[in-house]
Amino acid sequence: MKPLVESDPSIKVKSIIVEVHARFNYTISCRKAWLAKQKSIAKVFGGWEESYQALPLWFLAMVQKMPGSQVQIETRPLYNGSQEVDGVRILHRVERLPCRHVIACYANHRLDWQVYVNDVYNK
Repeated sequence: MKPLVESDPSIKVKSIIVEVHARFNYTISCRKAWLAKQKSIAKVFGGWEESYQALPLWFLAMVQKMPGSQVQIETRPLYNGSQEVDGVRILHRVERLPCRHVIACYANHRLDWQVYVNDVYNK
């Protein structure tokens, strides 16, 4: 599945099922195809931890690319019971950015978020 995800990260689960059936003459469930896709994406593009660590760099690049824009990131401490966990913060909110969920998703897949925003929102 890794080559399929590398060539098209937005590949449909149905396409993965068809590909597995063509190669092995066996039909896998939608769940197994989805899990295979998620594991392949993690192998190709890295996990969520890496993506969230890269978000500040993405925000910096967006601010440089879109002069006049502002980014405000709010984090909260992580608690284990009543004890604050050292060195770990939770991303609470990002203000003044369009499509923050899209940006996080595209950061996870290391894709160009501007292509999506231009294609969807400028129609």
